[in-house]
Amino acid sequence: MGKKKIALVDLSQSEKAELKATGVRSQKISFKAKKPQEPEPAPIEPIEPASAKATARQRKRVKHGRSQRYLDAKAKLKDEAYPVDQAVALLKEISRVKFDPSVELHLNLIVDKVGGELQLPHGTGKTVRVEIASDKTLVKLNDNKIDFDVLIAAPMMMPKLAKYAKILGPKGLMPNPKNGTISSDPEAAAKKFAGGLIHYKSEPKAPLMHLVVGKLSFTDKDLIDNLRAVIDSVAIKNISAAFICSSMSPSIRLNLQGETL
Repeated sequence: MGKKKIALVDLSQSEKAELKATGVRSQKISFKAKKPQEPEPAPIEPIEPASAKATARQRKRVKHGRSQRYLDAKAKLKDEAYPVDQAVALLKEISRVKFDPSVELHLNLIVDKVGGELQLPHGTGKTVRVEIASDKTLVKLNDNKIDFDVLIAAPMMMPKLAKYAKILGPKGLMPNPKNGTISSDPEAAAKKFAGGLIHYKSEPKAPLMHLVVGKLSFTDKDLIDNLRAVIDSVAIKNISAAFICSSMSPSIRLNLQGETL
């Protein structure tokens, strides 16, 4: 380490004679072994700060919040449960939209797999398009045309509808004896559905249920009648909590104690 290495240069006779003629003697050439140089690190370019506009844009994307109208409505609610009649009156007071919203009932259930059917006393406020399956229905299905919300079928029509199960099934329109859409008296069944017959069912993976019980334009009495009909059908003993709301409004918790249904 640190020693000089000697390299001898061997010259031919002609080269020696040439050097002698010029007066230059052959000499020993010495050199030091050089250490390999380490590459210099590449210069780090400074990162320019994001522009004010870009930062503001990012903040705008991240920010999520309720509208001032919603917050004002929420401020009118106390942290308590309201009797059904008071809750309906309060819902009408805090709802401030320019259309006629649906009134929804949300139930937290104590048990799983709750379901049934119910004729709402005053309907849902939605026009239900009911069709009784016939040969005309088959023609429409051949053209992938569906202009109904409920399809009622007599048992004798089911073999003809079977080939359209892939069209009707995913939309929940395939007639089924469990929900009353297969009937030996399809006209009577159609009248029930058009008059506000609803089928309710808890969510498959959670003890929750969501139903539309009318429109905000309904009278207080009509909404209260519909709410009490649903609660009575589901049974208070199966309900741990109940809330009502309208489209774009905060929810109001119901006090079901003392309800005479």
